[in-house]
Amino acid sequence: MKIKQGKMRILLACADESLLQQTKRLMQASNELELVGCTSNGTKAWEMIRQKTPDMVVLDTDLPYADGFAVASWMRQNKMWDTSIILLSSFIGGQTYVECSLLHINVLLRKPICADALYERIKLAVTCTSRGDTVEQRLAQILRELGMREQTIGYQCALLTVCLYRETNGASITKIIYHSVAQQMNSEGSNVERNMRYAVHRAWDKCDKAVLARYFGEARAQDKEPPSNREFCAALVEYLRQEACRL
Repeated sequence: MKIKQGKMRILLACADESLLQQTKRLMQASNELELVGCTSNGTKAWEMIRQKTPDMVVLDTDLPYADGFAVASWMRQNKMWDTSIILLSSFIGGQTYVECSLLHINVLLRKPICADALYERIKLAVTCTSRGDTVEQRLAQILRELGMREQTIGYQCALLTVCLYRETNGASITKIIYHSVAQQMNSEGSNVERNMRYAVHRAWDKCDKAVLARYFGEARAQDKEPPSNREFCAALVEYLRQEACRL
């Protein structure tokens, strides 16, 4: 996402009118965010997005006329890759995770959610992007520090898997994430698992212990046995969460 000077411009599109109005009031009082529009209609949301080109959009899967996934799909089809998307959904399961991955949804939140919590998550997302790097770019930097080479398949598998693990709040790697990553790479889930495991094992053998300790803790870094792919993902996602809290 390209960061513009000044306040982050946010558009809200929520089916819940009460949540919409309460979040609207919080944002209007903010010195950090600029609310450029709000609506409870999916078709109207798309019209406003095209007209106002916000930096970040909050979409609801329960929007009438065009749901959040439809609006997000229109955005990506129209090359709006620089606009971050926060998606609200009352149902979060395997297919939801896959669709979010394919549409590059930045944050997935479960409903019901109160206005205060939604407002805080919006601010956190803004804080993370205001550094100038996306989460994917930050993860790429970490993987390079761990000794993974960008041109290898294992690096790509690790990057996509960790990103999706974070986006889905720790969904099943074997049942959901490998399958989704394989779709993106035109491969098989078993190949994703194997290539990532090789990259993780090689990094664990070659990487400086001080670097491993930074991301996995002192005790784990001294262990000769490398982490499983799931443990690797969980550790990096937790590091990113703590890093965001320190900003």
